[in-house]
Amino acid sequence: MNSDDYQHFVCIVAGERPSELMAEYDKNKEVTPYLVYKYKDAKKIKQSFIKVYEAALKEDMSPSQKEYIKLTIEDLTDEDDDEFYNDLVEDNGFDVDEKTGDAYSNKNKDGKWSSYNLGKMFCLPFLTKDGKEVFQAKKGEIDWPHIHLNGGSIYARAWEMVMEKSLPTTEYEMTIYENMKDKRAYFEKFGSKDNYVTSNTAFWGYAFLSETTGWIDASDEPDQFAWMSNFYDLFIKNLPDDTLLTIYECRK
Repeated sequence: MNSDDYQHFVCIVAGERPSELMAEYDKNKEVTPYLVYKYKDAKKIKQSFIKVYEAALKEDMSPSQKEYIKLTIEDLTDEDDDEFYNDLVEDNGFDVDEKTGDAYSNKNKDGKWSSYNLGKMFCLPFLTKDGKEVFQAKKGEIDWPHIHLNGGSIYARAWEMVMEKSLPTTEYEMTIYENMKDKRAYFEKFGSKDNYVTSNTAFWGYAFLSETTGWIDASDEPDQFAWMSNFYDLFIKNLPDDTLLTIYECRK
């Protein structure tokens, strides 16, 4: 999953002191300076950057994106090693040891967010068993059947009517079809009916955090639909019912 697509994201925190758990992953927190790059490795570092861009060329992308990466590779190849290193250090705001030229940083290596707040703007709340919409609750208080994989049949019918040319059988289905019939390109982005249904009905967050697991997010997951589909079973299902769950909206 491309993390650049999630500059604003949802983190689900399991634990009694969610703000304390979040604090460890604050990008704004300064830490003891640590070595980032050695000046003597400038050539090696530049080559590693080039290899990353060369690997990116093999990914599916638009012609303009591919051309941009090709030009970047050419610029890096032509750039002097020292110039590359100096630009890298300056662009990232690293401190430089005057004697060795080595680059140091006091930025939090574990930083995941620049700001966050309790859910309110762009995420769905929990629904409790007594009908309340909240962004923090004990696991056992939440009406999971209503917020996880609920209502999948109508999403399946929407897919079938638009993508499989199945005819509407009720007035409600006809309304859905009329609203969605010209959105075939939108449906195609999901790849399959199962992916479309899961994306619209599964409970999931881009990140999960607990004292036991630490921070886990979807940045290294190549299949975003697998992440969405498996999130509840992996992170929520086996938690004790008295576990406090909190929904945070975060900014990278």
